[in-house]
Amino acid sequence: MNTHIAGLGLLALTLPFLCEPVQASTWQICHMELRIVEVLKQPYPQLQAQIVKVTPKSSSVECPVQGSSLTFTPETPDYQATLPRRQWPAKGQSVQVDYRYLDGICKGDGHSYPCRIKHYPVVGR
Repeated sequence: MNTHIAGLGLLALTLPFLCEPVQASTWQICHMELRIVEVLKQPYPQLQAQIVKVTPKSSSVECPVQGSSLTFTPETPDYQATLPRRQWPAKGQSVQVDYRYLDGICKGDGHSYPCRIKHYPVVGR
């Protein structure tokens, strides 16, 4: 028997035991009604809003607290791009956002660290 082939067979048998299973995370979603308090221009354009109402999509979601303020950049409903500025709500307007986050491990400068990816897609006014 060819020792190269036997070595590959042994590797194929032991590989599943050496690798830990990896589970995909799911987006955690909070439906929020916000009232725009201010349009910020520095250091870059963002909206500052007061959280009027919060509805978690499940019991395990960590939602921001109703009544607190939030600074964010509004995104398209598919959360793939920033909403064009001309479509941003103005000061005093209400907007509905499906705040979503994903907790994971990020890598930077060769080091891993826990991080939270956040998105603020606007879903209605």
